[in-house]
Amino acid sequence: MGALHNQQLRDGASNCVIRFITEAMAPGRHLQDQPRFDALRDALAEPLSLVGLRVNDEGKMARAAGTATTLDEVARLAGRLRTELHRRGVHEQVVRYCEEELVRRSLFHAVFEATKGVSDRLRQMTGLTADGAELIDQCFGARTGTPLVRINAYSTDSETSEHRGFVNLLKGTFGMFRNPPAHTPRATAGWALTEPDALDLFSLLSLVHRRLDGAQITPRP
Repeated sequence: MGALHNQQLRDGASNCVIRFITEAMAPGRHLQDQPRFDALRDALAEPLSLVGLRVNDEGKMARAAGTATTLDEVARLAGRLRTELHRRGVHEQVVRYCEEELVRRSLFHAVFEATKGVSDRLRQMTGLTADGAELIDQCFGARTGTPLVRINAYSTDSETSEHRGFVNLLKGTFGMFRNPPAHTPRATAGWALTEPDALDLFSLLSLVHRRLDGAQITPRP
């Protein structure tokens, strides 16, 4: 990048940068790895939006719909879910489970995978093999006294209430965002989710993962 910067200063123009991007984004370089092409184009979308440019499907520089002057406009013009998730400070575990779906801008599958990621993390934390509501009950239920997973000390009425509220939050999230796409083909109109709703869900899942970061695990007999 230093060489490009120095060349731009010598030329007094950005032609060298544009040539470099065009060469690097030539479709022929990515025939065997379409996801990499998509990821690179998305990564370029933010900085290029600040100068009113974008990389088109042919890997060439083109005019964008407008020029961004604020972070909000960067997110809008770049059209990247990952941009907004980063700005919101969404937990890395949320993105980890739906990275490919975000690159491909598939809300349907991104929401599904991110929600499933909570179950996967609980299984890794506890060694349990259940799923869905059964897994939640096994992790957070108190039928035998102290729950296997506690999000607090679970020693006062307020802490017990908070713990139970977290359980209800998890079950509600699974029921609303995990179960419908698991039983509904994306091509049908039976289940739909807008981008603002998806972003809010990712923030909610981020809250869940942060609470799990500090959760206490009761040793299993």
